[in-house]
Amino acid sequence: MNTMTISRLLDRLEETINNGKKQMFSSNMRLVDANTCLGMLQQIRGQLPNELAEATLILRDCDSIKAEAEKEAQAIIEEAKQDAMRLVAESEIIQEAQRQASELVNNAGIYADNLVEQSFEQVNSLYLDVENSMRDMLNKVYAKRNSLYVADGGEGDGDGEN
Repeated sequence: MNTMTISRLLDRLEETINNGKKQMFSSNMRLVDANTCLGMLQQIRGQLPNELAEATLILRDCDSIKAEAEKEAQAIIEEAKQDAMRLVAESEIIQEAQRQASELVNNAGIYADNLVEQSFEQVNSLYLDVENSMRDMLNKVYAKRNSLYVADGGEGDGDGEN
């Protein structure tokens, strides 16, 4: 059996047919050597089982490779979906944490402002108490000093000068 490939054998068969003598009064009828053509066809048939087996193996491998690739692609897609859902969830958690942090900072600012205002009010109240206490003490000092002049016979004019 000739070791020519099927493709080369088919090319030779085509060449043999094309080189055949044209029949008179016919454009597509040719005279060819039937034994040569039949010999080439037998060679082709002889090689077909090997090449068909190889083609079957290639197709089976192709199908299994394709199935494996599809399975891997599906796994990648599923993982990507899970990553996307995790990122969305993390994003929502981060947004909620930022909102809560902003709220805490705002509340802390309000609380600090209130504390400062209350401190000012308390300090002002303390100063007023001190001022009132000092007025009372000063009034008592004036009263005591004036009582000294009255007890002495009223000689003074009440301002402490003689």
